[in-house]
Amino acid sequence: MEYSMNSNTCTNRRQMGPLGAIWYDLPMGIESAGGTIGYLELQRGSGNSILPRDHDAAIYIHFPFCRHICTYCDFDTFPRLEGLIDAYVDAAVAQIMGSPEVQATTLYVGGGTPSLMSPEQAGRLSAACRARFNLQPDSEITLEANPSGIDLAKLAGFRDAGFNRVSIGVQSTDLKLLRLLGRRHGLAEAEETVRLAREAGFDNISLDLIYGVPRQDCGVWLSTLRTVTAWGVEHLSCYALSVEMGTPMERAVKRGSLPVPPEEEVIAMYEAAGEFLASAGYRRYEISNWSRPGRESAHNLTYWRNLTYLAVGAGAAGCWGGRRYKLLPAVPAYVEGVRQGRVPLSEDEEIDQRRGMSDSLILGLRLSEGISVAEFRRRHGEEPVEHFGEQLRWGVESGLLEMDGETLRLTERGILLSNELFQRLL
Repeated sequence: MEYSMNSNTCTNRRQMGPLGAIWYDLPMGIESAGGTIGYLELQRGSGNSILPRDHDAAIYIHFPFCRHICTYCDFDTFPRLEGLIDAYVDAAVAQIMGSPEVQATTLYVGGGTPSLMSPEQAGRLSAACRARFNLQPDSEITLEANPSGIDLAKLAGFRDAGFNRVSIGVQSTDLKLLRLLGRRHGLAEAEETVRLAREAGFDNISLDLIYGVPRQDCGVWLSTLRTVTAWGVEHLSCYALSVEMGTPMERAVKRGSLPVPPEEEVIAMYEAAGEFLASAGYRRYEISNWSRPGRESAHNLTYWRNLTYLAVGAGAAGCWGGRRYKLLPAVPAYVEGVRQGRVPLSEDEEIDQRRGMSDSLILGLRLSEGISVAEFRRRHGEEPVEHFGEQLRWGVESGLLEMDGETLRLTERGILLSNELFQRLL
């Protein structure tokens, strides 16, 4: 569930502040309750917004299959549909080959549980991206995996298929919390998966972790961090739990049988993570992400820099040609639509000038590097203060935002209270 603008984690419509609150909703202009509102025509791209061949884009492929659904999950994932995986991979390959011939910068296969695929199936996806999008072998090519149900042969097969980065959904090393979250692995399986990934040839490993979980305290959280950093992984994504409507966890919280930690305790966990990970050699480069130097997620930087990404697969979200869109999550409808040469959409919105500037500010301020005013000016043709002067002044006066030369960035206080500023920038 690494932040992949998809599922992971989190589609491109929901982005989490450090406290897990939904701070930024990208409302798609036309929506229906799970129904089709239009189509992405294959061979021609979407409408008239065809990208030139030399346009750079990240590629996101959504794999919406899981063996079971975790108690906190509200992503576009489905259990007991494994019989459709072959047909789904066929459809995804067909969609790729019918897409505009952009230059791929990165590939990210998220879910769901992409490691349910065979290496041959995953290899077909990466091979199609190499053929259609000129994806280079040394590009960052990520596959999400769960610690359960995976062995050395499978990991080696994924590595041979061209994947050079793996993102493993560990979430916690505490067995009681794992069971509370609905996870089916334990500490030993998680550690063994990391070891096997190394043996298979992966030298770029990311782990997903969750804090702010009911019955978790700062000591348990720090114990998890101490354990996983000892494994020597290159990247950590640390997300505060967000209790989503309609999930089993939300129902338990509503009944009062599962009390969520108070906000001050969640803040303490976030601050403790920052201090500990810095001492362990990890640099926070985004509100919820830490890495070894040079091991930042190139794919996710595409999202935070508000650049172009193409969506492949049921429930995948994309941004290109001046539009944000989401493919219909229903797997059978997706497979049938591709067969007919058009992919059903559930959401579609044209991004106007002000919205594009707002997106650039909100997404870019998540990064520790902040926003280059010169780059903003080059891209949008205007100064940030021309449209957002009042909001930015409020941010500075409130101690949430600082201006360092030509760079805007959040203060430490601003990171904790980023929701308040981002809501004003919408």
